[in-house]
Amino acid sequence: MAAGPAGSFWSRWYERFMRFHLRLAAACFLAGAVFVIALSQHSGSPSAQGACPGRPDDLIIGTGAEIGAGGVRHDVIKAWNDEQRKLKTKPLKATLVEISESSDEQRSELAAAAQSKRCAYDVLLLDVAYITEFARNGYLEKFELDPGKLGGLPERYFLRKSLETGRVDGEQFAVPFAADAPLLYRRTDAPAPPPQDTKRFLELAKTHGYAAQFDDYEGGTVNLLEAIFSAQSRKGSQDDVLFDDTGNVVLDQDGNGEKVMDALRAWREALFTAEDGTHTLRDESVLREESSLQAFRTGLVGYMRNWPFAFNRLAADPLMRDDDGSLKFEVLSFPGTGVLGGVDLAIAKDSPHKEEARELVYYLISEEVQERLFACAGYPPVVTALYERYESSGTARTCGELAADGGDGAARPAERDTEITGGQLARFAGEVRQAVDHARPRPKSAYYATFSQVFRSCLLPMATTTSGAAPDFRYFSGALRDALDGRLRSDDACHPPAEAAREIGH
Repeated sequence: MAAGPAGSFWSRWYERFMRFHLRLAAACFLAGAVFVIALSQHSGSPSAQGACPGRPDDLIIGTGAEIGAGGVRHDVIKAWNDEQRKLKTKPLKATLVEISESSDEQRSELAAAAQSKRCAYDVLLLDVAYITEFARNGYLEKFELDPGKLGGLPERYFLRKSLETGRVDGEQFAVPFAADAPLLYRRTDAPAPPPQDTKRFLELAKTHGYAAQFDDYEGGTVNLLEAIFSAQSRKGSQDDVLFDDTGNVVLDQDGNGEKVMDALRAWREALFTAEDGTHTLRDESVLREESSLQAFRTGLVGYMRNWPFAFNRLAADPLMRDDDGSLKFEVLSFPGTGVLGGVDLAIAKDSPHKEEARELVYYLISEEVQERLFACAGYPPVVTALYERYESSGTARTCGELAADGGDGAARPAERDTEITGGQLARFAGEVRQAVDHARPRPKSAYYATFSQVFRSCLLPMATTTSGAAPDFRYFSGALRDALDGRLRSDDACHPPAEAAREIGH
């Protein structure tokens, strides 16, 4: 039927009706979207409130204890917060949560928090030994470094070996924060001469005393590795007695077990005193970093193996200075091959504030902040340009000079008679860079903590007792391979059970 006037009317009415309702629906949708956005801005990030109930809406940094005096790290974070308040209407407040002085305990707490998925931390300061574990277990966000923010390629901005500590399976998961490698501290107010090499040092240590960290913790593992690595370098050996080029354990091959025993015996002699035919372990031999520092500070020993943090602590101590203000100690290269240490920054996978965390990381690795942390708290910088500047000028800006510049409050000048001079800082930086360049990394494994536990359980007695039985290196090597694969044997990792011993011909 043809459409008449009535049909045209109803057709026009229907079109107008539909257009009205479409506009109404669009207006309602828009109003709803604006409401949701406003609500999310008012109540904070939905992920922080929903996925992480009860969590404070702060930028939380999980870290170990402050290594220097004066709380300089807290000052640096305060400076960040002050700057953010100037730049943003509702900035997140960055908060440091200090866990423990022990890297073992730090790792346990941070791993437990990641496993529980309770969003406890946004930024982690991790010992470099545990980066692989956290990355492979999915606890860390990948961190692709932006050359634009660094002012150049990451490989040029950072110390090379420090940058490599944050790479796992070809991808960057962590960013260097503080470099670390062992140094030898020598008291200059005692007749403890500078050693020329490892052999000479071990002889001198018997006479003048040596504070080392052979206690049952990660530091004990590091000291054992250094004793073994140093014996290899002293003999000019290119073959590793612990691992091959692919990281496989080779302790049970080519007499490597006996080479390890020879290395530990040599260091053990330096840790014992001999009187009337009796060998006694020095009290200052089985220590940790802090107790080693006190043994050296009080003059119990002439030498100390320790990390760079000790320099700032000792130099700021009036007891470690002569009447003319000169230091009563000097810092030397470690007499052997050191183990690479350090602390890296990483973003937690379950952080609800990843973008803000990334901004904070770039701030903490900036040249300005790194300079302040070094001069005022003793954190060795990871920025290559700082070392190059110190080397070329022969000096560095002191903490007092940085404070006088009217900076961000992160520098706290020391007392005039204990402030580290620019020349002292520059010389110290040179020793640190050389130590980092020559240090060896620990094995990269998602189960490094298990490996470390098994490794020192069998070898510490060889360095700290005269009665400890050497491990069965065939069986011990198997236990280490299991540990690197995440399997911790329930029995003795050092010696096979009697039944197994008979089966393999012991």
